[in-house]
Amino acid sequence: MTATPMPPFIILAVVAIGIAYTLFSVFLQRKLVDPKRMREIQFKVNQLSKEMNAMIKSNAPKEEISSKQKELYPLMSENMRKQFKPMIVILPIFLLVYDVLLKMAFGTYSKDIVQFIFPMNYQNLFFATVLILGLVISMVILVYDRKKAKKEQEQNQSQNTGQGTAQNIYK
Repeated sequence: MTATPMPPFIILAVVAIGIAYTLFSVFLQRKLVDPKRMREIQFKVNQLSKEMNAMIKSNAPKEEISSKQKELYPLMSENMRKQFKPMIVILPIFLLVYDVLLKMAFGTYSKDIVQFIFPMNYQNLFFATVLILGLVISMVILVYDRKKAKKEQEQNQSQNTGQGTAQNIYK
């Protein structure tokens, strides 16, 4: 049994569906999770972690370290919940598209392959498209969020120093 090459229109259709799914899932993730709140939580977690590490290095009492841990764990838990919240919606949609929609649309081409990194059928091509595009978009969003967080941090610092000089003027 030899596999036949996948027709170009099928390749384009599967890749288009993969791109549409990926963009939809990124959009949905950004709508369901407040990126600003996530940045705030991550900033607090980083600060608390640094404080805890400093306390551990300076041999602080275990009670102080455990109190810092009690502050840290709820934040980490909230962060995890917020990150997994979109998966409740996105994962069933992925399974629906992958297992139902693609089979209905392209099931007759199940023996056809496209040579990408290795021979793939239409479902593997969809998965590869979603995976690669998802990784690229995630990296772009990560860079964007970091730049935005840095800008927000600089604005907060400039506002704090501005308030401090304004208070000094009135004294």
